[in-house]
Amino acid sequence: MAPTVATPATGAVASPAVSDVGKAARSVGLGLPAMPSWPSLPGLASHGQPRVASFCKRLARNVGAMAAGEPAAPLADNAELTEFISALKQEWDRVEDKYAVTTLAVAATLGMWSAGGVVSAIDRLPVVPGLMEVVGIGYSGYFAYKNLIFKPDRKAFFAKVRNIYEDIISG
Repeated sequence: MAPTVATPATGAVASPAVSDVGKAARSVGLGLPAMPSWPSLPGLASHGQPRVASFCKRLARNVGAMAAGEPAAPLADNAELTEFISALKQEWDRVEDKYAVTTLAVAATLGMWSAGGVVSAIDRLPVVPGLMEVVGIGYSGYFAYKNLIFKPDRKAFFAKVRNIYEDIISG
């Protein structure tokens, strides 16, 4: 059985094959009100549409330029980004063992992805997230009591942090 379309003005019911279903003034099914057209929705017409339109225009201009054999205009002229990319290219050219670096990067990415999956799986268990929160709060309290509350302990902790920092910086 085909769904029916009721028009609000006449209340008549027609088959979708006979009537024009695309109009916003009609409702489908159980007489629910029709959704307003998207230009009348608040926020979309004033914010989203011009931004999308300008992006589409730039994209079309770049595609047209590429089809004509011309280089495409950059989407954003950002000097910092260009400088970062050129520095990254220079560093990559200085690397001797590119295979090892690429393998290490892929392994690190896979490790982070799998660690995220493990944490997500643990987080879905019913009791474990609350227990981990209590453990974290308890350890934070213990750390503050041992290192931050009393002045001599605080001075020793900051001295230790400074020493570690100097060891890292001095290389």
